[in-house]
Amino acid sequence: MKQKKLIANGRAAEKKGDLETAVRFYEKALGKWPENTKLANKISTTYLGKLNQNAKAVFFAKKALKADKKNSAAALNAAIGYANMEEYRQAQQYFDQSVNTGTPSREALISYAAFSERQRQYDAALRLLKKLEELYGQDLNSMVAQARIYDSLGDYGAARKKYKAILHAGFRVPPDLKKFILSKTGNN
Repeated sequence: MKQKKLIANGRAAEKKGDLETAVRFYEKALGKWPENTKLANKISTTYLGKLNQNAKAVFFAKKALKADKKNSAAALNAAIGYANMEEYRQAQQYFDQSVNTGTPSREALISYAAFSERQRQYDAALRLLKKLEELYGQDLNSMVAQARIYDSLGDYGAARKKYKAILHAGFRVPPDLKKFILSKTGNN
């Protein structure tokens, strides 16, 4: 199988840190094996996360979705790529697709919540963070996001309560964040 050899060459190039060569090999392999959604996702993720090429990331995410419409990882890559290109309507559509699964991934929920917050869709962001908490528990980032959103909504009591919870949750809080939280809770 020629495509497997191409993938092996891509992996070798990737191990050497030559990502441009690696994706060229992967793209050639995908041309011979278009139904390989895992490979299309890998290409999309590489373009998105390592090469900062959002348009190509979206293109290969759509290829993965063409082969498997329920591929939530590909939908997330498309959503993030579109959001990075400031094409918000398309981003929203793909974010919706990325979380409309039985159990959406942690990354999909937190990414969509961050996107919603940036779009000033605070209620949607809070719903996504609540879903994240139900499925995966709380972490420092999600709790800070909730407190920040409550602040943005003008619900200072809820924000203060969440900030206090962060201090008592047992997370390692960076000193600058701790100082900020103490100023928000009146405990400086």
